[in-house]
Amino acid sequence: MGLFDWLKPKTRKLGPTLEGLYGELPKGARWTGGEADPAGAPEDFAPGPEAYVFDIVEWRWDEQLWIHATTSSGGNLAGFGLVLGLSDGGNTNAAEVWEHKGSRGLVLKESQEWTIPRGHPTSELALVSHGERTTEMLRKLEQCFGYEPLAHPALPENTAVMCELIILRGLVVPDEGRFTARMKVVFPVKDGWPYGEFFLNVNSVRKQLWVSEKSNEYRIAILTHISHMSETA
Repeated sequence: MGLFDWLKPKTRKLGPTLEGLYGELPKGARWTGGEADPAGAPEDFAPGPEAYVFDIVEWRWDEQLWIHATTSSGGNLAGFGLVLGLSDGGNTNAAEVWEHKGSRGLVLKESQEWTIPRGHPTSELALVSHGERTTEMLRKLEQCFGYEPLAHPALPENTAVMCELIILRGLVVPDEGRFTARMKVVFPVKDGWPYGEFFLNVNSVRKQLWVSEKSNEYRIAILTHISHMSETA
């Protein structure tokens, strides 16, 4: 280490801390994610007016984390399920840190890899259809996105769509059943299905789950991935 290396700004370490904190903030910084801090104020971490909100009606945290979520939509139940892959203590994850270098554009600064603590989410996420309840959710999303409701149903009951899960900020403590986090879900390009992203928020304290848009350019991708559109269009 050089004489003045300690003065250089340190790259924020990615992945969870030993306490289960994700998205550790620089000293003196505050969370500015739009909602209350999911790591520091779980009771106040609540959905905003633009979110599509669900109640967590089933929560099972064992070798995987199973979540069933429902809400009322036009007098009918709407909902879906999630299955989060969990680490056995030996799983790893990795990410790249990029920075802008003027005319050179984005330049890779470093790659980081970390071990995922036991019981913490890996990047594997399955969105599970609940049949008619997920079709009700699909109709609601079409309405929110400004599309005419189509006749396409959601995928058959218990059909799963695999996605990638990225925790942006939160606190996960398996021994306490604590999971409050703001996350991003990514639909990868696969078998001709379009790429898409959306925000997923979970608060085990309030027993709520809510989703919100990352960008309106992903609306078609979201509808496609949870419906038969790609099979019947």
